[in-house]
Amino acid sequence: MTHRTEMLQCTQTHRGNISFFLGGKQPSDDQKWTPNLEAVQASIRFAIATGRLEAT
Repeated sequence: MTHRTEMLQCTQTHRGNISFFLGGKQPSDDQKWTPNLEAVQASIRFAIATGRLEAT
């Protein structure tokens, strides 16, 4: 499985929403909101695997 596929399997409704994948909270989220840690971890693995976190 590719890292991108792993990320996309974390959600069906927030694809393309980088804030979601980084654990961002929306103003409309209620008090019991928690980040989807599976999505956050998948996005970190994707960024590391693709070199997106390397300094340029």
